[in-house]
Amino acid sequence: MAKMSKEEQARREGMAYALRIAKEKGIDALEEDLKMRNAIDLPLRVSKADLDKFSDNVKYNTILYIKILMAVTMHDEFGFGNKRIKQMFKRFDLKAECIAEDYSNWEEQVKIIAEECGIDMETERRELTWRLKEEA
Repeated sequence: MAKMSKEEQARREGMAYALRIAKEKGIDALEEDLKMRNAIDLPLRVSKADLDKFSDNVKYNTILYIKILMAVTMHDEFGFGNKRIKQMFKRFDLKAECIAEDYSNWEEQVKIIAEECGIDMETERRELTWRLKEEA
């Protein structure tokens, strides 16, 4: 018997994976999985649970590093000490939770900053998107 090519092996693994998803969760779940994997070029060997775990890890680390930069900036620039930095962390966590729990959203927060502080975060967001596209 001839050795199976890598392409043929990958094709068969994909078919088996699709069959398993369809049997266990239905055709709609398979469609959703295919849409998600195509959008981010996710290999079949990476499970949804592993992707979610990785995504959560990235989110938590991003928040941690933002909080570190905020604390150092508030301390250096405005002389914030332990009490005010912890107060800022508490408020930051509350705002993040409001967004995570859908009590608020990013658009509302951008609007608040624009109206109350005169800072156009929408322009900041567009510029960041533009820079990221140029780097790609």
